[in-house]
Amino acid sequence: MPPRQARLRSTYSDWYAGIAPGTWHHALWVREKALANLRHGRPQWENLPRERVLSDSHFEFQGGESGNGGRDGDRRMARREE
Repeated sequence: MPPRQARLRSTYSDWYAGIAPGTWHHALWVREKALANLRHGRPQWENLPRERVLSDSHFEFQGGESGNGGRDGDRRMARREE
């Protein structure tokens, strides 16, 4: 099975430093890049407790397994208040 891929939606390109929108990337790389941004305080979003790192509303996915254990539904990211 091909690896899971993620593509950042252009609407959220300013929220994810170092991830080119509109380009398919290996989903694990995208997740690690998003987590690194989060640790360094760069993104404009915060990961809500018990939620996936990559939001379905921010990214498109293809290939591989979804990694959500067969659960569907939107897992939301919230804009961080500054």
